[in-house]
Amino acid sequence: MLKPIVLAIILSDTVIREQGTNKLSLIGTFNGIFSNNFPCTHPSLSVYIAITEGRGKVQCKLRMIGLDENNIIFDLPGQIDFGGPASVGELVFQLQQIRFPNPGVYSIEFWTGKELLASRKLNVQQVEQKGEN
Repeated sequence: MLKPIVLAIILSDTVIREQGTNKLSLIGTFNGIFSNNFPCTHPSLSVYIAITEGRGKVQCKLRMIGLDENNIIFDLPGQIDFGGPASVGELVFQLQQIRFPNPGVYSIEFWTGKELLASRKLNVQQVEQKGEN
């Protein structure tokens, strides 16, 4: 049996679904987070997943792990409903107040069942406040 294929994992500030057309707009896409102080709390983070080659309703989860300390930041369940193997399913996780204990590299992982289908890295960096030397 073929496993689903992840076409995209995209991070943004927010995702808007247009009424009528049902199209999604990803607002403020990014690949990294910058903060003056740690631990830091990122106010809003949306994760868009596009996936194909699935059949029926599939249980899934989105997980973020700090790679430096191997700690789980969050582990969220979800479900995706495929129209058929040729269709593309879209799933959006809208997260609030995500706490990053330290600067470093974090991995955002998308799982179905016990199988990791795809992951991407998120670089969380500390920046100097203006006026510091």
